[in-house]
Amino acid sequence: MAKQNPRRGFTLIELLVVIAIIAILIGLLLPAVQKVREASNRMRCSNNLKQQAIGMHNYATTNGGFPPAYQAQGTLPGWGWGTIILPYIEQDNLFNSLNANGTTFGSGLTTVTAQDVPGLLSQTVVNMYRCPSETGTLNNPNRQDHATSNYRAISGPQTTQFFRADMDIGGVCYQNSKTKLVEILDGTSNTVVIGECAYLPTKGWIAAIWVGMTGFYQGSSIRISDVMWPVDEASARINGTAPQAFSSRHPGGAMFAFADGSVRLFRDSIDPNTVRWVAGRNDGITVNFGD
Repeated sequence: MAKQNPRRGFTLIELLVVIAIIAILIGLLLPAVQKVREASNRMRCSNNLKQQAIGMHNYATTNGGFPPAYQAQGTLPGWGWGTIILPYIEQDNLFNSLNANGTTFGSGLTTVTAQDVPGLLSQTVVNMYRCPSETGTLNNPNRQDHATSNYRAISGPQTTQFFRADMDIGGVCYQNSKTKLVEILDGTSNTVVIGECAYLPTKGWIAAIWVGMTGFYQGSSIRISDVMWPVDEASARINGTAPQAFSSRHPGGAMFAFADGSVRLFRDSIDPNTVRWVAGRNDGITVNFGD
């Protein structure tokens, strides 16, 4: 009687069954892994915004008011709030290397490219200014090749088609602003100061940059969206179709930081008027988020 070989290998059919089972298990496991990864990214993004808001608070404590969205004369380029708060988010070395206190951004140029910044320092990737879910380019080709930022200051709730230097449209951060805490009459917990913006050119979204407002774009418009934007009817639609829509790669919404340092995810389905109301510092409208 023949004996069975205890070391018999898999037959082809058995091997194919094992491979199929493994593929099914991977298919079941992969969405769960992606979900956990996105939850982690969302938490880190929230922490980015929180640290930025705390940096703004620390700046206000030292300087008497929240940082401006950017500092500049007239329509010239200027250092952005992302540069201005660098010493308050443990980025003193970068701030000092840029010599932001001793020079103007671009030294009088009407448009400032990354090549105009000594040492290409404006291409420095500051992790706090980049959402962990962002997969777009490190340098923003739509904004003179300065390092991409996924966070933009919110200048107010009003809609205007034209730019005027130092224009106050009701928000906390705008050109050369110095908004004091006591001037946020709607309450710091009811007023947003920073919103998330993704880089996804296929949808028309071109994110922001942290270093500053780069000045004239194609000789006809001022690129204030480099660092700030009002919440108008179009951009108030989270993940909407407007080029400057507040947006993200987080499924279902985008993150916002409030003037008190708290952070909230605004869902795609949120009433756009709610976003506009919380963009104003003293419009007398408060929002109950129900939590």
